[in-house]
Amino acid sequence: MATDPMLPRDDGRPIVCGPLAAITVAGADSQAIRRFYQGALGLTPTRSLIEGTAATALRTHWGVGGAGPLETLVFERPEVPAALCLRVVIVPADRPAARPGLDSRYDGALGFGFPVRDLYRRHAIIEALGFTATAGVTLMAFPRADGTTYNIGETHWVAPDEVMVLGVDRAHLQPVGPIDPALDIGGPSYSSALVADVVASGEFFDRVLGLELRREFTFESEGPGGGMRLPQGTRVHFQQWFAPGSRTGYLVIMQLKENALRPPHGLGLHNRGIGLWSLPTADLALVRERALRQDTPLLRETVFIKSPGLGAVSSMILATPDGFPLEVYQYI
Repeated sequence: MATDPMLPRDDGRPIVCGPLAAITVAGADSQAIRRFYQGALGLTPTRSLIEGTAATALRTHWGVGGAGPLETLVFERPEVPAALCLRVVIVPADRPAARPGLDSRYDGALGFGFPVRDLYRRHAIIEALGFTATAGVTLMAFPRADGTTYNIGETHWVAPDEVMVLGVDRAHLQPVGPIDPALDIGGPSYSSALVADVVASGEFFDRVLGLELRREFTFESEGPGGGMRLPQGTRVHFQQWFAPGSRTGYLVIMQLKENALRPPHGLGLHNRGIGLWSLPTADLALVRERALRQDTPLLRETVFIKSPGLGAVSSMILATPDGFPLEVYQYI
């Protein structure tokens, strides 16, 4: 059988940043948010109300805006230590959605995925709690480097605040992340975004973050009935970027060859939706040096901060070529 294209390569590439560790979402309805991520997906939440100077520091560093106490919900899967941390910052309901109507034509963060066994059972749980999907359970054909293809099961659920959450079943292949055998589901394992220029984004992931391009191909949209609801035949350039040696915590970027739109309200946590990615490093000064060498904008200079879900860290926030905030942090 042909090799699984998501397996790590042993090419001696140095590690600059580790795998994606946290996804931060700005959301308005804390009850709906808990019903989806805790009730439907079985994650364990931790609520925090951050006040005073600590709240001001986080609001400024994350670009949340506003004033006063900051409420956060951190969702984790403690039984699966390798699962990503999902952080939700509660914002006013009148904040615009970063991706109105979950329109996949807009550049910017699109969603994140969970490894699942028995997608039909999980889909039934999600529907019973009042949530829908952009498409039901479907089989997707993915290519290997030798020209062969393999099928995986996917479904695209609509989470609160216009966020797309994927359930992914890779059958006999390595799952996108570790799975809790008691629940047949893991934690968040990767995140995706639409970008204006896949070459520029790839250079940023490679030359600044030191990530490894593990898979790349182009596919055509199935039309409005598909998970991304793109016009029929829209060509999509697809890439997967991993920290060297890692098996999960990766980033997917996609560029639409036609029908692409600029985000209507900019990118970041001042909108409802996915507004920040966070990656660890053992050498924050090195990442900063690499970023400046590539003329990468620094949205926030390095600060020492107590970060929900991560703890006490030195944190710096860079801008991707599209202007999406990406946090690189180091434990002290």
